[in-house]
Amino acid sequence: MPRTYRTPTSREKAKLAKSRKLMEQGIQGEGDFLSKISTTMAKAARDDQKMAKEMYYSVPEEAREGEAYNYAGYKAGGLVKVRGQGAARKTKGCKIT
Repeated sequence: MPRTYRTPTSREKAKLAKSRKLMEQGIQGEGDFLSKISTTMAKAARDDQKMAKEMYYSVPEEAREGEAYNYAGYKAGGLVKVRGQGAARKTKGCKIT
C-alpha cells in the first residue's frame, strides 16, 4: 500500500521548526557542565526534549514525512525506468550476437 505525503501547512512548519529548536536546546543543555553537577538543570534539558517530542507528534504523520522529504532534497515523484535484460548479458563465456 503506497504511502501518501503532503506538504505541511505554514502552521505545521512552524511547529516542526520550534520542535527542532527545542530538541537542540535540550541536547545542548544535557551536555552542559552545570547539568552534570545539578539534577535540576538536567531535568530542565530533559523536559525540553520531552516537550519537543510532544510538539513533533502533534503534527500529522503525512505532513511530518512530507517535510522530511522536502528537507532532504527529494524531488516530486516520477516514473522509474527499468533497464531491459539485454544490458545484463555480459556473462563470462557468453557470446553476444
